[in-house]
Amino acid sequence: MATLTTEMKEMLKNQLPFLATTSADGKPQVGPKGSLHVLDASHLIYFEHTFRHAYTNLRHNQQAAVAVADRAAQKGFRFEGTAHIHENDDYANQVLGKTKIFDRFPRAGVVVIDVERIFKLDNTLEAGTQLA
Repeated sequence: MATLTTEMKEMLKNQLPFLATTSADGKPQVGPKGSLHVLDASHLIYFEHTFRHAYTNLRHNQQAAVAVADRAAQKGFRFEGTAHIHENDDYANQVLGKTKIFDRFPRAGVVVIDVERIFKLDNTLEAGTQLA
């Protein structure tokens, strides 16, 4: 597992992250994940409530990438790893029970991403450098 730094955690907290997945036939899909946040130093988590493209893709292929950038600072990171879907299990019930997600959505799950690789997305010649 890779370890997130304080800078990475702050960027994920303060900027809108985007999740990238691929469909069963290899087509890319990317979209914002407003609920995505840091679970701990090696894991990201988000609440799944649309159960559409990203969810379907992760059911077929657990590999995920999350990109986040600070446009003004021209800095960013890409986190890659394996996603684990929790729906209607003890973990999902424990996590979602602390939220108000069911006030807005009839169905919800939790996706935990093991951060296995981290890349620099700065606007420098070091863009794409693997950090962990």
